[in-house]
Order: sequence, then structure tokens, then C-alpha cells
Amino acid sequence: MSETAHPASTSATTAPGLGVLEKAMAVLNLVSAARAPMTFTQLQRASALPKATLHRMLGTLVREGLLRHDSYNKTFLLGFRLLELAHEVWSDFDLRVAAQDELVRLRNAFDESVQLVVLSGQQMVVVASEDAGREPQVASKVGMRLPLHASAAGKAIAACLAPAQQAQLLAASLLERFTEHTIVDNEALRAELDLTRARGYALEVGEYDAERVSVAAPVFDYEGRAIGAVAVTASAAQLDARRAHSLSAELIGAARTITHSAAGQPMSLLAHTEPPAAPTPEVHAIGEARALLGEGPVWSPRDNALYWVDILAPAIHQLDAASGVLRETPLGAMVSMVVPMASGGLLLATPSGLMAMAPDSGRMTLFAHPESARPGNRYNDGKCDRRGRLWVSSMDMGAMANRGNLFRVDPDGSWEKVDSGFTVPNGLGFSPDNTRMYFTDTFRKTIYEYDFDLAAGRIANRRPLVVFGAGEGKPDGLTVDAEGCLWVAVWDGWELARFGPDGRELMRVRLPVPRPTSCCFGGADLGTLYVTSASVRLGSQALASAPLSGALFALEVPGVRGLPETTFAG
Repeated sequence: MSETAHPASTSATTAPGLGVLEKAMAVLNLVSAARAPMTFTQLQRASALPKATLHRMLGTLVREGLLRHDSYNKTFLLGFRLLELAHEVWSDFDLRVAAQDELVRLRNAFDESVQLVVLSGQQMVVVASEDAGREPQVASKVGMRLPLHASAAGKAIAACLAPAQQAQLLAASLLERFTEHTIVDNEALRAELDLTRARGYALEVGEYDAERVSVAAPVFDYEGRAIGAVAVTASAAQLDARRAHSLSAELIGAARTITHSAAGQPMSLLAHTEPPAAPTPEVHAIGEARALLGEGPVWSPRDNALYWVDILAPAIHQLDAASGVLRETPLGAMVSMVVPMASGGLLLATPSGLMAMAPDSGRMTLFAHPESARPGNRYNDGKCDRRGRLWVSSMDMGAMANRGNLFRVDPDGSWEKVDSGFTVPNGLGFSPDNTRMYFTDTFRKTIYEYDFDLAAGRIANRRPLVVFGAGEGKPDGLTVDAEGCLWVAVWDGWELARFGPDGRELMRVRLPVPRPTSCCFGGADLGTLYVTSASVRLGSQALASAPLSGALFALEVPGVRGLPETTFAG
């Protein structure tokens, strides 16, 4: 940072015998007058105070909230204690002014209290609020401080910080227990923050106040750094978790409007509110479960069962084909893939690595962790080739561009990175003759084709096979049928699409939901096409048009059969 000249009137030594209060005010004036945050060295030069005196004074001002210390840039900024002492001091605060119209709009749209919250030290401070006016009031008032770990706003901000900054903030935070639902374990909190970053919003259900529910979306500055959050808060009687999830799309949109930032979220937030055509009559929903982000269906002949995951619940789902019984296994951390293992049990993809889950006890042990050096990444889709090797992709927690990789994981736990540069890597599949592998980047709306060497486990010569145009939705998960054709779930498209091996479109199957996520063939004769779907970030209008969002679907396509999926050979 370049040195900045300051007016003589702000010097802390303009008159002899200044008291401590005058010196402190002079330091505050220096910080206020500076065009950029000031370092300790700049403050010492401008104030001419002894280093020890200035160090003690800055420590006191930071503890009292009158100054903030940015440990990354080693600079000092004005603090938010001023807001608590005088709300009016924020009348010219750009973020608050920029947010005002959106806060009012959200309050009127939801008929709930809405707050703008910023990070101050290890706590969140409410800097603006629009109240719904109900009694009793559980909303956060202007000047109120909220804990990082037990508030939706706190989690929304912390989830989007750089890994090192997040770790430092968590290390300095006291994880106080406010209710029985408060997260006070560091590992559990990190798992919650991973979920929050992947969702794009945070949820607080009885964690700070047993009667309070809040949902919040992060607000970013022009450089993409999380600086605050916009939150909707109400009593549990008025705002249950399901409704809170349904508010997320509009809340994220408001947060983006406030900061004029794309927030690194490439996927569309709002799906079409009406399907383009009536659903295919043969499509029917199975069970009552509604996933936030259902994904990765895989048929297991060994278990005569279908497995799939809800990445953001998080949970593993199982459909027993013989009895029709549905089973849900909640997990404590995000899970993005499930694959049956030849040795028994399941292989799961979690942010902490690929975990082997024992069939009886459910105990999980680490099998491999190709992305261990990149804690900001999580695993996404995965599938086994016909030698039982796992091909699994990764992506940034917040879907930042070009940070995803593709790995091959062998049965002995060794692995190799085989390609990189993806943003939202998805559907995997192999041609019936094992000469081609298919792989999707949803962000680029492209299904790629590779030359595939089954014996060597190698891929080469990546090229686009299918590219979706504007207004066509986005390709997500896929499967390959016995004729070598690709079946692709079309996110925000209300449909499945079938393409020939040459990339020509052959047919489309309309669905009753806007966000199908993946598909696979199952059943004794592999004649049933199962489809997972999502409800995450769908607004209330979209959910009203598509109440089955998040359900598992099944359909029969006359004359079409699938290919057997291979279990992981480990």
C-alpha cells in the first residue's frame, strides 16, 4: 500500500498534554480520513505516537469495536460499535443505502422481518432491518450482535470466506451453546459451512433462539469477498425449515442486487415457473421424500436396490425393489456420490474424502482423498468403469470457475488426476464397447466425449459431443443405454433428453419438475429409467408449479434397456 498524506488537523500531537480520549479520537480521525485502510506503520507515522502507546490504544479500540483489524491486509478500519452508539452514523453507509430498497421489497414479499448483517470481528452486527411488525418479535434489531456459528447470517458469511481466513475466524470464535441445536463442535461446524457454501444460502433452525428460524444469503464486495449477508428471520411457527428453503432463490437474488455481484454462482437461480409441455404420462413419482439436491442414482443388482443421495440434506436414499420400501440414512456431512463396493458396503464421496461405509454398522473409514490438498473443493459426480475403477469429479464449494478436476481411483486406493479445468462437472458414462467416455460440465452446457482405453484406464482427445443452446436448460447427470445412446437430465429444462452416439438429438421426455438432476436404468431387466430431481433454490412460485420437485421418478421407455452398472472393485 502506498503512503498517504493526512491533514495536520488529524495529528495526535497537535497540542501538548492531550489526554487519552483526545489521542484515541485523533487515531479514529486518522482512520476515518484515510482514503484506504491504514497499517500500523502508517498510523504510527501519521500520529507520531510511541509504538507501545499506539499498540495499546489500537488494541483497546478494536476490543471496543470502534476499530476493526483486517488480519490479512494488516490494516485498520472503522468499527461497528459506532452503529450501536448512534444508528444515524450509518445513513451514508453505501452497503446499507444500496440494500434499503431490497430489504423493503423482501419484507413486503415475504411478510417477514429482513436484516442486513455485516462481519465485525468474530461476530455479526445487524446494520439495517425492516420489521414485519408481528408479536412476539424474534427478529434481530439494528445494532444487535449475532454469533458466527449460531446465526444464519454468520454461517452465510463464514462459508464464503477464503479457507485460511475461515479457519482463522473459527479458531478465534467461542462456540457458545445457546440451545440444544447449537453447533459447538468444530468439525460439525465445518461440515455445516460446506453445505452452506454449496447451497448458496444458510439456514438457522433453533440454534440461537429455540423459537427462531432464519435463512440468509451472502453479500459480496466488488472483488467477490464476503462482507455481509441479507437474512429473513421469524418465529418457528411462522417460518419452518421447508418454507425457509423456498425463500432462498429470491433471497440470493436480492443479495446479488445489493452488491451487483454474480457471487460465483453459475447456475440459474430461478427456473421457469411453468413446464413447456405436459409431463409424459408414464412418469410417476416414488414415495413422499423431497430432496434438496437429489443426485447420483445407481442400480445395484447385488442388493436389488436403487441408491441415490441428497447432497445438501445430506442423506443416502435406498429403494428396495422387492418391497418398494424407501430408506433414508442421514449423514453429518455433505455426500455427493454413492457407489456399491464389491467387498460389501458403499463408497461415498464427502468433502473429507472417499469413505467406505460398512454394510452393517454404517461405520465409515477413509479410502482415498485425491483432493486433500484443496480444502475449498468437494467431490461431485462419479461412476465406475467396467473394470471396477471409479471415475470421480470435483468442483469448488461455491462453483468458482475452472477449479474442478477429474480423477481415476483404483481398487487399491491409488489415484490419478486425468483432467482439469471444469466448473460444475457432472454426468459420466461409457459406451457399450468401452471405447468412449462421456463427461459433462454443466456450467459450459457441454457434454464431452473422450477416447477411452478400458485396459489401461486412460482417456484422451476430449472434444464436445453436445452443446446446449440458450434457453435449452443445462445438461446434468447422464446414463448410457444398451444402444449406446445418452440419456441426460436437463437442469431448468423440465425434461430428459436422449442423444445418439453421434450427438444427434433423438427424443425428449417431459417431466413434472424443472430440475431433474440425473438418471439411471434399473430393475431386473434394466427397463426402468429412474430420475432424481432437486428443489434447492426454487422460489415459491416455481414450487407451486412443481410441487414434486425433489422427488424420485420412474418411467418405462418402450424398447429401451440400460447397461449393467459395475460395482467398485475395492
